Amino acid sequence: MLTVAEVIRYRMAHERYVHRVGEALVDTKHGEFRLVAYESEVDGGESHIALIRGDIEHASEPVLVRMHAHCLLGDVFGAIGCDCNATIEGSMRAIAEKGEGALIYLHQTSKGFSVERLGDKTLLAFHRDKRLPALPESERKTQREIGIGAQILSDLNLRRIRLLTNHPRKVAALEGFGIEIVEEVPIPLERIRAGKL
Repeated sequence: MLTVAEVIRYRMAHERYVHRVGEALVDTKHGEFRLVAYESEVDGGESHIALIRGDIEHASEPVLVRMHAHCLLGDVFGAIGCDCNATIEGSMRAIAEKGEGALIYLHQTSKGFSVERLGDKTLLAFHRDKRLPALPESERKTQREIGIGAQILSDLNLRRIRLLTNHPRKVAALEGFGIEIVEEVPIPLERIRAGKL
């Protein structure tokens, strides 16, 4: 007997679901990064990107890597209720200071909110809100995200990584895909207070 999660993990580890579709150089406030775009056959062909600094594909030591799940409210609008924007900034700064590393941006994930129905009430729930029960789909979605992220790391020839994370439990399953996390590196977050720059 197999669980759905085990079937998903097996298929993600043995079948290729993401394909490199293009590359470009991007100037950011943290310096120049190489952008590698990927297209996924899972979830209707969503696109994912890797922002790369340095020659990581031939690195002799474990490389700094941030696996980041898309959050519309935090990433784009800088919502104060989550750390997503500060996490991206802190990760890019750490990678730039080190001189090499990668930020893997998985686009098929959270908008930062969802519409939840509890009984006869409809609520707008934000992704950091712990008051609402987790949806049954969340475990399968996490397995899918980890598998797609692992395939991108594999394409970049990254097998040993120093993982930039403040929540290591969410991505520990990367090791199940042959990617060794040799260190978990905390991301320093600089939050912008409401009304102040």
